[in-house]
Amino acid sequence: MEKSYYSIYNDVLGPIMTGPSSSHSAGCARIGKTVRSLFGREIVKADVVFEQQGSYPSTYIGQGSNFGFTGGLLDYSTDDVRLKDAVEIAKAEGREIVFKKAPLGFKHPNQARIDVYGDDGSVEMSVMTFSVGGGMFEITQLDGFDVMMNGGNEQIFILCDTDEGVAAAEKYLAEAGFAYTKDSQAAGTMITVKPVFGTDTAPVAELEKENGVRYVRYAKPVLSVVKRQDSTACFYNALEAEVYNKDKNKALWQLAMDYECSYGYVTEEDVWNLTRKVMEAMRNSTKALDVSGENIEGLLVNPGRDMVRDVKSAKTVDTGILGNAMLAAIAVMENSCIRNIVVASPTAGSSGVVPAAVVNIGIQMGCSEEEICKGLMAAGIVGVFIANQATFGGEVGACQAENGSASAMAAAGVAQLLGGDVTQCFRAAGMAMQNMLGLICDPVAGMTEIPCISRNVSALSNAVMSANMAMMGFNPVIPLDEVIITMGKVGQQLPAELRCTCEGGLCKTATGCRIGALAESQRPML
Repeated sequence: MEKSYYSIYNDVLGPIMTGPSSSHSAGCARIGKTVRSLFGREIVKADVVFEQQGSYPSTYIGQGSNFGFTGGLLDYSTDDVRLKDAVEIAKAEGREIVFKKAPLGFKHPNQARIDVYGDDGSVEMSVMTFSVGGGMFEITQLDGFDVMMNGGNEQIFILCDTDEGVAAAEKYLAEAGFAYTKDSQAAGTMITVKPVFGTDTAPVAELEKENGVRYVRYAKPVLSVVKRQDSTACFYNALEAEVYNKDKNKALWQLAMDYECSYGYVTEEDVWNLTRKVMEAMRNSTKALDVSGENIEGLLVNPGRDMVRDVKSAKTVDTGILGNAMLAAIAVMENSCIRNIVVASPTAGSSGVVPAAVVNIGIQMGCSEEEICKGLMAAGIVGVFIANQATFGGEVGACQAENGSASAMAAAGVAQLLGGDVTQCFRAAGMAMQNMLGLICDPVAGMTEIPCISRNVSALSNAVMSANMAMMGFNPVIPLDEVIITMGKVGQQLPAELRCTCEGGLCKTATGCRIGALAESQRPML
């Protein structure tokens, strides 16, 4: 089986996004933006059709799929402050974005078909989409043809109705030096072009003037780092990283730098700049909000409303730095819940863990911004190993894939802050993930409030203690890669009811059902 390689800044420490869900708001926004790029002009009318057995029908309001898809179709990026208001903006502009559900041939919990209407009122373009976790996505069909788009590279799609059109397109592409593939069906021939990075592709659009060429569609990259074509990164998992590092003796953050530069068209300076941008967004997201009111827009039940926000004024066990980091994690999650900007690290549902553990604790420890960035890089490369070998999607792997992954990443980041070597960082990460295996995903009413906020704090505490234990010499025995692969297998073994479908766990308690009914009464019927 061919290995899939993921990016630190596309898939792990990012996207920088509007809360509350990386899968359901950020991933959907990226999908919508790619569809807008393919369509090539303003979208006035579109149907977003959810797989009826998937997670979207019960969560698309609470977790922001409605404004994610709509904002993307309006060409908004994940960190655009207008994204959370996209549904209202679209209506005000006279656009018609309709959400439906239907049997699509279930393949993934986050499966949706988007039908875009043309000026004559008929469907002009149709795509099949999947949001696969952590803001990552796949578009697997375009107008009935099998394709593969994930936002990481530019692609051009040329649909030909006749042999004459195919011949004209192939002649032009050969003369211009473009590599391409073909797929012929009864509906015509789809030619897929994957240009070399930096190539001027605008002239390809002239092919639309040729007889027998129905359209030329462009899928522009929507991710931060454009992946190098036909190459692999310098290592794939923790074991390969250790082999790669055998004669180099680099720190984990340096291995992260090497990985990202081998993965994508970025320089070391680019990586530093991306990390600083992530760090700043994380730091801003840890700022406490005034959530003491009864009606905070975006918060369904406001679990932190009555919480004392000063660890010194409440009667608590003294946890020192960790107590302040707890408040930072809660603040990030509250920002996410009310649709403010956070960093999916690796998901929005777990977005409080890494900022609290690495950024907030790093600041409390007196670390420099450069040292905190190094901690984030260490966290990011552990996240890459998880993405490469398992999943971040709560719908696929439950909360062990979200908060469990975030805790593992944060543990490595804290160990890096403490000056740990690669072995200590990997031990810390593996230990943290071991401790969270089997954690279910059961967001009450489909909102990332209960139990998501408190689980972020648990994941934070677990990360810090795991890092401390690793630095003190504790050996968790099971290698990091084996723990990651096990997490993926455990996710497959968990029933669907415990994987972000709102059909099990706390969602089905008496109180959870009452809160769910309240949310349902406020949700438009599909």
